[in-house]
Amino acid sequence: MKRLELSAGLSSRPLLAQIKSNHYTIQAKLSLLLTCLFIAITGWILGKIVWLAIPQSSEVPQWRPSASSVAASNKGDAIDFNALQNANLFGKYTEQKAVVVEQPIVKDAPKTRLNLTLVGAVASSDANTSLAVIANRGKQATYGLGEEIEGTRATLKAVLVDRVIIDNQGRDETLMMQGIEYKKLSESPQVARAQAQRAEAATSDVGEKLEQIREEIAKDPQSVFKYITISPVKKDGDIVGYRVSPGRDAALFNDVGLQPGDIAVQLNGIDLSDPSSSVQLMQVMSDPQELNLTVERDGQQYDIYIQL
Repeated sequence: MKRLELSAGLSSRPLLAQIKSNHYTIQAKLSLLLTCLFIAITGWILGKIVWLAIPQSSEVPQWRPSASSVAASNKGDAIDFNALQNANLFGKYTEQKAVVVEQPIVKDAPKTRLNLTLVGAVASSDANTSLAVIANRGKQATYGLGEEIEGTRATLKAVLVDRVIIDNQGRDETLMMQGIEYKKLSESPQVARAQAQRAEAATSDVGEKLEQIREEIAKDPQSVFKYITISPVKKDGDIVGYRVSPGRDAALFNDVGLQPGDIAVQLNGIDLSDPSSSVQLMQVMSDPQELNLTVERDGQQYDIYIQL
């Protein structure tokens, strides 16, 4: 029995020696691997430390393209498009302006059938200053040449001494002065001349009267109230204008086309409802050569031009 155990023990010794030898070999290889790994990690850490110690610029340099020699060589060969445009290869457009042919004014035009009344007329050699006061359905307004008569499609075309010529949808028609019978100027030159002289004399008298009024107002602006009386019109406690009525001498009031009850809201563009405009009004009235009065009548505004 002991012999068997001894023989078994002798036979197991080479196996143990082989196992120990393999163990040492594996341990040596593992130690070498760990050493290499440690060296690599140490080198990486040292590299990081070195890069952190060196200051790095955070700005990235802007990229700029290099000059191209090809572009430089082709610069002189560029196509001049402006020269092509100015060459007008397909011709040049020229706007053809329409020729405006002025139609002659028919001074012997037939009497108009429109229900209009010529209240007053100011005939002047300067067409831009000729005016006519025309009433339509009880409403008077002052019109210049080319202006459309309210409530109609007719426009004022010419102003004569005793009549006006209106353009009623392309047809010239005559509107006689209130109180003067219609006569063709070519039918009876003597009658027409006499009527023209009477109307001119009346206009001259009115002009002289207005000139006297102008001189009187220029000397004393308060004298205007002798011809026109005014009273303030208030709305919600604020002045919105002045109601005008004829004064003791109604010449100025009637001749310029004013009507009792008109509410004056502007004078030469000055707002009469503004309390601070009194200084401007005094300056206007100190030399009243031309007055443009805006009045409200039956809810509508009318401009009344007064040339003194």
